[in-house]
Amino acid sequence: MIRISLPGTSQADFDDAVKVLEECKFTDVPCLGFKYPFMGPGGQYGRCWWERDSSDTLSGYKWIDQDFAEKALLNFTFVQKPNGRIPLWGFDRVGDYDEQLSAIPVIFEVAFKVLKRSENVEIIKTVYEMLCRYMNWWLSDYKRDPETGLVCGIFEESDPSDFSIQLTAAQVDLNVQICVGADVLRDIALHLGEKSDADHWSTIFEDLKNRINRYLYSEENGGYYTYLIKEKKLMTGRIYNSMLDTFKRGIVPEERRERLIGFLTSKDHFDLYGKYAIVTASHSSAEYQETVGVYKGWTSWSGNIWTFRNEIIATGLRESGEKELAAELAYRTVKEFSGNYAEFLSPSTGIGHGVKRYGWTASQYIQLIIEEIFGVNDDRWTGVVSVDPNIPGELTGSEISLSGLSVKGGDLSVKATRLPDGSVRCSKTII
Repeated sequence: MIRISLPGTSQADFDDAVKVLEECKFTDVPCLGFKYPFMGPGGQYGRCWWERDSSDTLSGYKWIDQDFAEKALLNFTFVQKPNGRIPLWGFDRVGDYDEQLSAIPVIFEVAFKVLKRSENVEIIKTVYEMLCRYMNWWLSDYKRDPETGLVCGIFEESDPSDFSIQLTAAQVDLNVQICVGADVLRDIALHLGEKSDADHWSTIFEDLKNRINRYLYSEENGGYYTYLIKEKKLMTGRIYNSMLDTFKRGIVPEERRERLIGFLTSKDHFDLYGKYAIVTASHSSAEYQETVGVYKGWTSWSGNIWTFRNEIIATGLRESGEKELAAELAYRTVKEFSGNYAEFLSPSTGIGHGVKRYGWTASQYIQLIIEEIFGVNDDRWTGVVSVDPNIPGELTGSEISLSGLSVKGGDLSVKATRLPDGSVRCSKTII
């Protein structure tokens, strides 16, 4: 059993996060094409899988049940279409848009993190091949603007999900996820010894990275914005925190980072150091609004706080070397959602709205604690278990601990303290 000692949350809240995920689990299969048990979103969304939710619930749950996570990934191979598309959800019906859309593809990175803890070569190969087919669908003429080479999204292929006509908008969050996906495929290909594949995906990553920086960045405003294809202009009126996704895997050039960090920390924009962190739409955006009660579609992404958005940004900040900011955002997210595993939070009150016991919220709470704050990396491909805690400044002098975490070689225990000079004293044992 995993045990934690971390100010701002509790063992009871951690255990409850695991319980939320167990509540989201469906074991009565087959179901809508899935052959193995899986997790739904939770609450009123019912007994159905969604690509995004059923992926993101694995990001934290893999630390609880690796075998479940691996088999849950295999489910997507059963429902994948001949052209590589993975449906948005189990029923694959969205008005008149059947066979036209998927979801924002966070499955690439989630799958990578699950597979890095796998020693089953056949599962790794099968999931890799599924992800390759999926990537090729995204990079097809159906989804890619021929002039800019950017990938375009409709509905829940991006947030806010208010575009419904193909090839009209190239969004930052979508293009970052495709770019990250190419880097993920490169890493898996290298592990499998597929050197030519790895070179191909590396080229795709660099090419799309360059296109993101060329077409989605505003020199005048210092941020990244949705590109409107037909109008050939940036949607600068939509100031959305997906501009911060570009910290993922060092996509944003170093010389642009200071201005982006300004958006992150400014009270007028995303307000990292405010009462609650961080809002989705900037406080200065004309679209900013808070919604309460049940999920209200794209407007619920236009001001409220989501672990989904925070996790992408926090991990990206760390990947780009902005460790202090990453620690701050990860820790604030953990505290705000601790015992409060709602779909989203109100930025003015911190009260949870939407589904109150939401799967990916509980999952990402667990993930942020283990992987971002304690910095645990269990790499079964190399056999190396590394620990690199990233502790926020407010916990200076306080010892934090983690134990009972199943890793290569046994159960991991970690004790760590941030010292006044910013360094971290850490000890780990595996028994």
